[in-house]
Amino acid sequence: MSEYKPTPAEIKQLRERTLAGFQDCQKALIEAGGDMAAAEEIIRKKGLQVAVKKAHRVAADGLIVAKVTDDWSSGALVEVNCETDFVARTPQFQSLAAALVEHALLAAPEGITEGNALLDEELKPEGGKTVKVAVDEVIGQIGENMCFSRAARFIAAQPGLVHSYIHPPGKVGVLIELGCDRKEDLPKCYDLAHELALQIAFSDPSYVAPEDIPEEVLTKERNLAMEKAREQGKPEHILPKIAEGMLRKFYEEECLLEQPFAKDNKLTVKDVIKASGIAGVTVRRFVRFALK
Repeated sequence: MSEYKPTPAEIKQLRERTLAGFQDCQKALIEAGGDMAAAEEIIRKKGLQVAVKKAHRVAADGLIVAKVTDDWSSGALVEVNCETDFVARTPQFQSLAAALVEHALLAAPEGITEGNALLDEELKPEGGKTVKVAVDEVIGQIGENMCFSRAARFIAAQPGLVHSYIHPPGKVGVLIELGCDRKEDLPKCYDLAHELALQIAFSDPSYVAPEDIPEEVLTKERNLAMEKAREQGKPEHILPKIAEGMLRKFYEEECLLEQPFAKDNKLTVKDVIKASGIAGVTVRRFVRFALK
C-alpha cells in the first residue's frame, strides 16, 4: 500500500491548529494516515519532547505583557522569557504571552507570584491543558527554551482602579492601583494612573512612600550614611543629622511620591497627585517588571 500523502489544504489546517512548521505537519499527517486529531497529538507530543531537551538553555529575552479588565477593576502583568529577541517578536511567542496574561488575570493569586507556581494549573479560560503544556507546545514549535517567570495580579478595592503600561517594545511593564473617594472620579484617576505608570517605568521606585520602607532597610541605609560621614572626618555629634539628610535623598530615589516628576522636575510626584484635585486619591500599590 502506498504511503499516505496529505493535501496542501490538510497541512494548512494542521498548521493553523497547532502553529507547527510545514514539514512537521506533513510528517505528522503521514504518520497518522490523515487522521487530523491523531496528527495533532503527534505534534503535541513532539513539542513536549523538544521542551525537555531545551530546558537547560538560558531564556534571557522575552516580553512583559499586561491586561486590564474593561471596567478597570482588575489587571495582570506577566514576564514570559525566551532565548532571543527574534523569537520574542514571533506571532507564536506573542500568542503564548497573551494566553498567559489572560490566565493570570483570571486565576493568579493577588500580588506577585512566581510563574512556576502556576504551571500545573489548567490554562484559563479555555482549559484542556495545563499552563506548562501550553508553554512546552510553543517550545516544540519554535525550538527555543521558554519560561513563565512571574505574574502580578491586582484586584482594586472600590472605589478604585487598576491601570497598566507597557513600554515599547515590551521589555518593561507596570501595574498600578489607585483609590479615591468617589466612583465618579475614576475617569480622572485613569489619566493620573497613566502618568504615574510612565513615571514608575522611567524612574523605577521601590516603594510608594517613606512609611512603606521596612525598618531594617532604613536602619541599613542610616548606618551606611553615618559610616560614610565618619570616614569623611565629620564630628560624631552631627552624624545622625547628616544621615537623615542622606536618607531624604534615598527617599527621593526610592519612593514614588518623593521622586521628581519626570515631565517637570520642579515638581514631585506628590505635588502632581495633589494638583489632580481628585478627592481622596491614593496610590495603593504598584509593581514594575523588567527583563532581567
